[in-house]
Amino acid sequence: MLGRIMRLRRRSKAPVAVSDHYRRNQVWVGSVRLSAAEDLPTGVTVDFHDRSIGNIVRLSDGGRWRNVVIDLSAAIDCVVEIGAIKVQSGGLRISFVANGGRCSTGTTVSVGRGSIFNGSMHIIGPLTPGLSVSLGENGLFATNVSIRGSSHHALWDLETGALLNPEVGIAIGDRVWLGDGVVVLNRAVIPSGSVVGARSVVNKAFAEENTLLVGAPAIVRRRNVAWANEFPVDNGASPRV
Repeated sequence: MLGRIMRLRRRSKAPVAVSDHYRRNQVWVGSVRLSAAEDLPTGVTVDFHDRSIGNIVRLSDGGRWRNVVIDLSAAIDCVVEIGAIKVQSGGLRISFVANGGRCSTGTTVSVGRGSIFNGSMHIIGPLTPGLSVSLGENGLFATNVSIRGSSHHALWDLETGALLNPEVGIAIGDRVWLGDGVVVLNRAVIPSGSVVGARSVVNKAFAEENTLLVGAPAIVRRRNVAWANEFPVDNGASPRV
């Protein structure tokens, strides 16, 4: 019995020390590479697993960080890039996928500078190597927004054997406003200047900029729209031209 216990001990793998995570992965703030969790900006957390290796996190200087969580537990050789954003309430969580013994490998999640977060938001990176979830600059994001670069599970056509939900990534342009409870799924493209109405589900690529997308699934409800952070004092009595 004692011999069996000793063999089990020899087989056990010691967990990776916290400081080693910053050697096995790169975490940058501006031009400075961090060496420990204590060096992170206030309001930012980076989570690792023993399998997390080769990942790169780049945070811009000047961001207003509040409850930003970057979870690399299921990431290998992935990249997270976040510009100087403003998290005014709630928080931003970025994570990756573990499925069937595989992890997200060689994928990217990026958030452009000037984006404003007014509530909780979760971004999930793709599982398939080479794909990305990208958010452009100066976006506006309400609460309970979910951006899912992976479906996690496969959906097959029984007659043809074709995979019905192959991953292709997600692209969101500049100055995009996502309303409360919006869900953005794999294959979505939301062009610059667009607005997505509350509780809409975007699951396909749109090509036309400055549109209002509404519904589940979302459709173009109105074209040639523009939006601003400030609501007009005169309640729109003087139209903006």
